[in-house]
Amino acid sequence: MQLSINRESLLKAINLIAKAADKRHNMVILGNIKLQLSESELILKASDLEVELTSTLKLPAGACVEAGTTTLPATKLKDICKSLPAQAQVNLATQANERCLLTSGKSRFTLGTLPSEDYPSLGNPENITPLNISRSRLTDLIHKTQFAMAIQDVRYYLTGMLFDVSQQQLTTVATDGHRLALARSVIDVSADLSMQAILPRKAVIELERLATELGKMLGDKDNAVTLSFGREFLQVSLPFGDVDSAGQVSQNLMVTFTARLIDGKFPDYRRVMPSNTDKLALFNQEKMTDVLRRVAILSNEKSRGVVFNFASDGMVEVRANNAEQDEAVEMIQAKYQGEPMELSFNAAYLQDVLSVIQGDLQMHMSQSNASVLVNQLNDEFHQYVIMPMRI
Repeated sequence: MQLSINRESLLKAINLIAKAADKRHNMVILGNIKLQLSESELILKASDLEVELTSTLKLPAGACVEAGTTTLPATKLKDICKSLPAQAQVNLATQANERCLLTSGKSRFTLGTLPSEDYPSLGNPENITPLNISRSRLTDLIHKTQFAMAIQDVRYYLTGMLFDVSQQQLTTVATDGHRLALARSVIDVSADLSMQAILPRKAVIELERLATELGKMLGDKDNAVTLSFGREFLQVSLPFGDVDSAGQVSQNLMVTFTARLIDGKFPDYRRVMPSNTDKLALFNQEKMTDVLRRVAILSNEKSRGVVFNFASDGMVEVRANNAEQDEAVEMIQAKYQGEPMELSFNAAYLQDVLSVIQGDLQMHMSQSNASVLVNQLNDEFHQYVIMPMRI
């Protein structure tokens, strides 16, 4: 294999997929990127057998000197390309002794390779259900819910995000058993389409990263994205080519995201949504964020508990203490409807919700030991449930 390519083109294609490579995996080759070179295109692939990212780069005439395939260490290849001068020409040539020579100007690097035929492939989805959604809405659905995914849990299905399609809406749901985040968007599908899929944590983070990167390229423009759900996989193709004056992205660089779905049954999130709430509090989001940040300093390091005392309309007391008998108390202005009540929350859970809400914050409550529904004022498309604590 022999390739001569502009440094910027190669680095962009590598940067978009390199995070999928896993040098700590039991299969050493998964720390590498697979390169497949033909006369017209260069295909780069990175995978950890859960998420597979592929960059397909259209090549100018003469870039392919000799077609072929190889695999190179992902981190080393990326770092070398980053270190080269802007607009440098990069030359890659495989050698007979499982080595690859990378040269650029006066720089020369020799990298070890591994056989490309040993590189595993996830495969492609079968029996696809395609969903079309705008990139900005997809980013919003993931960003507003991903923080509630469990990090480690024997209930493995909680370590991912549910994508639920029903009643011509796409709903994303994440929960770790202590709090739940839900976001929904109207989509153009048949009224009788109903399906569910659970996307693993790493895949969720990678898909959000790619959609966000595409958003940075497009600026204030938007584009449509097709989510292709199969029985075992989700696949999404995103264009990262040149952007013209109309905001259209060329397909001279395409990134294909493929992820293995979690085989499990997600809990029925509708059953945990509080319904019979007779108490309502309305807070300013910025003021609540500031108060929580200050009061939580003296909360217990493990439980992070903060107490809200809803005594009357107008002011709510927020307090925290710890094992050293330190105490923080602050009053915050709020509109409150209902009988006096005290509630205890994990401050971090509430802060996570506040970080994705822009306007005034509503808390719908019933009693001190019942879950609380939190949402932004006049926004029914994003809802959050937090279980209270016992302090």
